[in-house]
Amino acid sequence: MLRRMMAAAVAATGLAAAGLAAAPAHAAPAKPPSCDPGYCFTVGVRLDHAPAVGQTATLTVEVTAKEDLPDATTVIELPETLRWVRPPAGLDHRAATIGRSPVDRASRTERARRGKAVRYEGVVAAVAPGPASIRVQARDGRPGPGSEGLAYLTIGERSSIFGMPRDLPVREARMPAATKSLAGDTCVQGRVKHVQSEDGTVRGVPRTLVEAWDTDAKGPDTLGWTLTDGAGDYKICFPGVDQDGGAQDVYIQVGSINNEWDVVNPATGDSYSGVSEVTWDVPAGTLTTIDYESGRGSPLEGAFRVFTSAYATWKAYTGWLGVPGNDCWKPGEANCRSLRILWAPDLLGGSYYCSGGGDVQCPNRFEVHLDAPAQLRKMTVAHELGHFIMDYTYNGMPPVDPSCQVHWAQKITTPGCAWTEGWADWVALQVYDDTHYRWGTEASVDLESPRWFTEGWPNGDGDRVEGRVAGVLVDLGDSGVRNEKYWDTSSLGPAAIVTAFRKARADDIHQFLGQLEARDRPAADDVLFHNTVLPDYSEILNDRKAAYRPANLPYTQDFLTTAGSWSVVTTATSGAGGADVDMRVTPVGAPNDAVASSEWGSSGPDFVAVQPTPQDQLFSVAATSDTDYQEFVTEAAQAPDGDLEKGTPMEFGMGADRLVEIRTTWIEKGVPSTINIVPRNGQDVDLFVMAPDANRWGLPRSAARRSASGGPNKAERVTIADPKVTGVYAVIVIRKSGEGNVLLTHT
Repeated sequence: MLRRMMAAAVAATGLAAAGLAAAPAHAAPAKPPSCDPGYCFTVGVRLDHAPAVGQTATLTVEVTAKEDLPDATTVIELPETLRWVRPPAGLDHRAATIGRSPVDRASRTERARRGKAVRYEGVVAAVAPGPASIRVQARDGRPGPGSEGLAYLTIGERSSIFGMPRDLPVREARMPAATKSLAGDTCVQGRVKHVQSEDGTVRGVPRTLVEAWDTDAKGPDTLGWTLTDGAGDYKICFPGVDQDGGAQDVYIQVGSINNEWDVVNPATGDSYSGVSEVTWDVPAGTLTTIDYESGRGSPLEGAFRVFTSAYATWKAYTGWLGVPGNDCWKPGEANCRSLRILWAPDLLGGSYYCSGGGDVQCPNRFEVHLDAPAQLRKMTVAHELGHFIMDYTYNGMPPVDPSCQVHWAQKITTPGCAWTEGWADWVALQVYDDTHYRWGTEASVDLESPRWFTEGWPNGDGDRVEGRVAGVLVDLGDSGVRNEKYWDTSSLGPAAIVTAFRKARADDIHQFLGQLEARDRPAADDVLFHNTVLPDYSEILNDRKAAYRPANLPYTQDFLTTAGSWSVVTTATSGAGGADVDMRVTPVGAPNDAVASSEWGSSGPDFVAVQPTPQDQLFSVAATSDTDYQEFVTEAAQAPDGDLEKGTPMEFGMGADRLVEIRTTWIEKGVPSTINIVPRNGQDVDLFVMAPDANRWGLPRSAARRSASGGPNKAERVTIADPKVTGVYAVIVIRKSGEGNVLLTHT
């Protein structure tokens, strides 16, 4: 979400400090459901006091729906530092984990009535000291995030407080002086670690600050600093003898900061920090290991999760830039801009990017504000960093309407809003090589698969729909098995997308696509139509090459006839059991002069034969079906030179990829004629003969004489006992099954 001179949705800071936080309210879209996912409820969470270990408190949760919802689910998560003494009635309980932290997850699904509050009340007991985050989420049955409430407290043995501990290690959010370490013969090494929220694995914290300190009676002395590598490992060397002539007593301090970004506490502006135990009397000339792992459920653990998500985004994006050795978000900068990320485990109020401009919540540019659940939602972090990348790259954000503050993947907004949010969505998906935008492990929405007629998505208006724009970028960049069946033919990769993105500021998806290389535009147009950004589309049918497409789209297939030659275009349902497909053929430039063919069901494919024209001419084919997105196959064929002569057989092949073939033969008025076809390889074919008609340019299948279907490996015959017109007739062969040669004769 982008914030730029816009009012906040709802600030929850004061409520959280009092133990109560409500999810922000948003305006509703015009069409039902009237609420966007994440904004369908208000959620209040309240403890009557902060209990110390062994004490109890009353927990009250109140959920109010903004409209009638048939499947409203409330989930209450109680951390391991608390347990139920008297749980709220009517909820189902199960054990779960966030990272490696156990939680009691209680839930209930029921019908919600607009404006009617549902109240849950229970009694909890504090069982262990430490942080306690009571999370509540209310969701309807759709993909996407829920509305959230939060009560956060720090439990002590004798007393507890709402909010974070007051004795957290504090470190000013400023990098040390440029010298990384003192020359020396003694080193400490180790790994800075945290627990991932998704699967509980322990991993290193990459590119975070590590400082080595010596402690003695006069106070601590700095020994040097470095940044961890991509695995979270560090090494710092220093003289093995301290100023007093004794061995060094070493500890390390870690901080959520580097030169490109930092994660800070919004209340203090300090980076999150942690301090190891002291290793006493480190022997001179040795290599000593000092690891550090953030405490389970601690604010630093959450900060490290956010920090690691920022690293993943930075690492991926600087890789796409393709500038070796340049680690800046924007190549060529003498002083690379550092991004500030404000996050705290006890705050709600939405996650958003600040591009400056005087908003009371965004006084500073190049800031990302994250609410508490963002530590569990790495894509939220990457999304907001996507906004920063755009702002920094373009030296300002594209103009967006204030309504963009209320946005959702499937919602129609404005081209500017859809572009800025769709870009940020794509950054998040691409960083984690995913097709779904995910809110942790709780919810997701598929941004690659939606196409025309996908339930819940607007048809058309794709350049004003955030998820459609993200889908365009995903389809432009992906390849291989990720390419979808019809129009997802582009395989540019993320580097090519970033190259186009950086050429010039784009205010919408169309301007961005104008910066692609000319050779990539045809595939880009395919992708635009697939994602409903282009409202209509046409493609050329190549002679004797079947094309598979979905029906009922604002889409036409064009084919070119050659002067003086018969042509035929055929369409059929693809595969067994599909819905019937009809066709309509129109001369380009004459929309009111169409010819339709609508034979139903298993009687076989529809076709329209186009009689010889005095000059080359372009025609369009549109297919319709009772079932949206029913796949059909279309093939156009032009009769080759040379007629089928009486008494002279003609043999030709039809492969398994073919649907129709056409030949011509001369028939005189009143002279009986019989056309025979014999399959050579056991195929099943149908035979049609079409007489010329001077009054029409095109003739539907119903105008043809047809053989009685004999079935596989059976000859077919059409006899015209009394031809009514002299001229060149069309002989049309439809392949129903099998492949191989056929023998055609005129007797």
